Amino acid sequence: MTTYYVLADINAAYVSFCTLFNPHLRNKPLGVLSSNQGNVIARNQRIKDLGVKMADPAFSVKPLVTKHGGHLWGSNFTFFGDMSNRFHTELEELIISPERYSVDEAFGELDTNCMPDLKIYATHIQTTIKQNLGLDIGVGVGRTKTLAKLANWFCKEKKWHDITNGVAVLDTIEKENWVLNRVPVNDIWGCGKKTTEKLDRQAIRTGISLRDSDLKQMQSKYGVSLERTILELRGINAINLKSSDARREQICVSRSMGIVVTQLPLLKESLASHVKDAAFKLRKQSSWCRKITVFIGTNSFKKKDSQYHQSLSIELPRSTQSTVILSKYALFVLERLYKKGFNYRKTGIVLSQLEAVQEIQPDLFSIEEEDSFPVIDDALDQINAKFGSGSIILASEGFSKTWKPKDNLAPPSYTTNLFELPTTR
Repeated sequence: MTTYYVLADINAAYVSFCTLFNPHLRNKPLGVLSSNQGNVIARNQRIKDLGVKMADPAFSVKPLVTKHGGHLWGSNFTFFGDMSNRFHTELEELIISPERYSVDEAFGELDTNCMPDLKIYATHIQTTIKQNLGLDIGVGVGRTKTLAKLANWFCKEKKWHDITNGVAVLDTIEKENWVLNRVPVNDIWGCGKKTTEKLDRQAIRTGISLRDSDLKQMQSKYGVSLERTILELRGINAINLKSSDARREQICVSRSMGIVVTQLPLLKESLASHVKDAAFKLRKQSSWCRKITVFIGTNSFKKKDSQYHQSLSIELPRSTQSTVILSKYALFVLERLYKKGFNYRKTGIVLSQLEAVQEIQPDLFSIEEEDSFPVIDDALDQINAKFGSGSIILASEGFSKTWKPKDNLAPPSYTTNLFELPTTR
């Protein structure tokens, strides 16, 4: 029996989700913008061909996209999350030991006893996802996760796509060498920008030169992370993944506001909303939080404005997962951070020192009414789950929501809201 790793990922995931319900735009330059509709965060090949790069400002990109008949969507992460879950659920029926790596990527294993022709089976995975979900995916297969990732990179490269059709299997040393000779180091999983720059000074610029480098020297100079990458390129399994469903070590919720905010009350509304979302994620993974960090900031791109970016952390008397308690402490911290005279555009909360089991250390000054908060939180979660997120909120979140990020470009919730189902005429 020989086991190979497979990596399947969706081509331009967020764009693909939107295009699925707007097929008339399929061959146009398309992109998806960040939650505040300020920057490009996803692109299809046609918009890449126009020279649009990741994180390009929306205002500079929009005229070019419009000129070529394209379209830019905003973000709808409820819709994106649902489509991602459908992709993973479908894929998990087709592979062994699936591992959800990200929103649009998953690793798994293929057994040559059950799947003797890996290319045929990898193509079967691709066509099944296309048939059942309408999504185009790339499928890469290799002896290790890094080689599977490399195969996936190769099959999606524009200059070779007509040959691979989105499927590549590196099941021989000759095939591995062919791809490693052509992949630049910066496109290898695990090689960041700084590492790539250092390797370039050593004339290590391709995958094959990295694979054949001196392992001990690389480990002493770059650390264990690059050593594992080299071992993987040599066909030795050295990387264990953390599933996207694994318990997080910290939870961060932050968004740019849709308007310039100068007054503390609106900042409080924004932060309270983020705290509610963070607390829900905390309870969802059955964790308790012992430390919170609040941060606020102005718009760094507006050079003429006075700039202020600051954060402050506080350790809680005892761990909690209560929205009410976390909100009280967060707003207390925000009052210490806030300074008049600045045009604020961002607030955020980080929950850290997360514990799987609540540490309860009562003291003489603890408030007995805190024991009722789990009941409140449970009711809050149940109502919002039944009637939709935001059906019931904390009063501190406010009601006008004038600070909220722009969402006029966001795609409808095609798959999660009965009132936004696609219609045909």
